[in-house]
Amino acid sequence: MKRSTDAILTTHPGTLARSPQLHSVVQAIGRGEEVDKQAFDAAARQAVIDIVAKQVETGITVVNDGEQSKTSFSAYIRQRLSGFTGPEVLRPKNLHDREFPEYAARTGEQKHPTCIGPVGWSDFSAVEKDIANMKAAVAKTPPVDAFMTSASPGTITNHHPNRYYANREAYLYAVADVMQREYEAIAAAGFVLQLDCPDLALRSTWFPDLTVDEFRREVALNIEANNHATRNIPREQVRIHVCWGRGEGPKNHDVPLTDIVDLLLVSHAQAISIVGANGRHEHEWRVWKEQKLPDDLILIPGVVDNTTNIIEHPEVVCDRLLNYAGIVGRENVMGGLDCGFGNSPTADVDPRIAWAKLKSLADGAALASTELWSK
Repeated sequence: MKRSTDAILTTHPGTLARSPQLHSVVQAIGRGEEVDKQAFDAAARQAVIDIVAKQVETGITVVNDGEQSKTSFSAYIRQRLSGFTGPEVLRPKNLHDREFPEYAARTGEQKHPTCIGPVGWSDFSAVEKDIANMKAAVAKTPPVDAFMTSASPGTITNHHPNRYYANREAYLYAVADVMQREYEAIAAAGFVLQLDCPDLALRSTWFPDLTVDEFRREVALNIEANNHATRNIPREQVRIHVCWGRGEGPKNHDVPLTDIVDLLLVSHAQAISIVGANGRHEHEWRVWKEQKLPDDLILIPGVVDNTTNIIEHPEVVCDRLLNYAGIVGRENVMGGLDCGFGNSPTADVDPRIAWAKLKSLADGAALASTELWSK
């Protein structure tokens, strides 16, 4: 994994908008409809080539495939793994929805299919196609570094409630053992593996009735499963993305970073992507004044908010990066977003504005680099 040795590197958590045409096909796949697979494969390949080139052109130095082929950051596994065909069940009513039911009614209830059989691979070729597409894209437009995303075991188990395994731990480790193949394939291809881990922070959403101490035990178990699944991958090829949810919301019941940070630091990962730009978490750069960052760990703080169409001024981005670099050291910081923008061409943040925000991230990192390397 590249570090910010000469300038602050920039990256993002993963999702970038697709074209309307490709998006409609991906959504049809998610609904289980028949599509022209050859046409889809060709369109996805070109989309990845184009989106990598656009990231490099925008100034993003550590790029990915924008998750162009995936139905979502977690639901994609339903087209690739067996076992998740059970009846849908409602997600628990989270703490924010309980306090603000009128606001919650805007988005409606969310349902998730259940796990009713052994988890296993039904189509690993989809992973191989994603890797081949990314290889073709970076060969055509080489970035400073490149990563690919995968759902963590805890994320998969949260989104697919257990109706088959004896208990949550058995279920979690069964998923970890299966997903190990995807994780190792990405690393073997030479890319940095990013595990998407909102499960490490979303107490309010998935475990609203647990105390913080009880939730910490769940987080510790999820991290153990992550480490188990990535044990054969060099730590410097692994990063994790920890967030409190992609969308806008009250967030006043979010677990503070201080309540979980010690657990995150035992992850088998060289970099941790964390939220740092939205109004609920921006102050948490101060956490690192008290919590010493391990010498070889890289922080990827969100210095651009993914939930608003406001384009951050580069000076704001610069100031946020300087806050982190002033505590943990410039070489241990990489500029990022709080979470992904989403794949939809009608996402909450307009896709053209999203690219403008990424440009502001790159420009702000350049300002911070000038400040940090001119002294």
